[in-house]
Amino acid sequence: MDRSTKAASLMTMIGRWILAGVFIYAGVVKAWDPAAFAKSIDSYRLLPYSSGVALALYLPWLEIAAGFGVLWHRVRLGALGSIFLLCLIFGSAIASAWIRDLDIGCGCFGGGAVGAAALRGSLLRSVMLGILAGALLWIEKPCGTKALPPDNGTLS
Repeated sequence: MDRSTKAASLMTMIGRWILAGVFIYAGVVKAWDPAAFAKSIDSYRLLPYSSGVALALYLPWLEIAAGFGVLWHRVRLGALGSIFLLCLIFGSAIASAWIRDLDIGCGCFGGGAVGAAALRGSLLRSVMLGILAGALLWIEKPCGTKALPPDNGTLS
């Protein structure tokens, strides 16, 4: 393995660990206190309260599963795709709150700073994590998959 391949392999490994760490940590913090997370979701004023409560109960576990999935080779592509979509959704919600000048925090890691500056920082973080997930998704190759046989027009 040449030097550039080793460096690229090390960088993708570091990127996976960063994504895994952020999403596992964020998910655990939210799963620990779903009531506070439901309140954070409600502060965005995008969903009915009952939908926010359901989201507060299930979303943290999706984040934790996706975080661990990034580290498990068999499900890595699905986990990276999930994280990419989550970052897109989170970023959209944060941008919406910022544009509407809501005086809230992002709710990403439990409590924290509120206001426009905090939302800008959260939006930047979401975009950067999304770019990282997208880049890893682009770089990663499906393993253990075989090419499909040519379609000869018959059903089998």
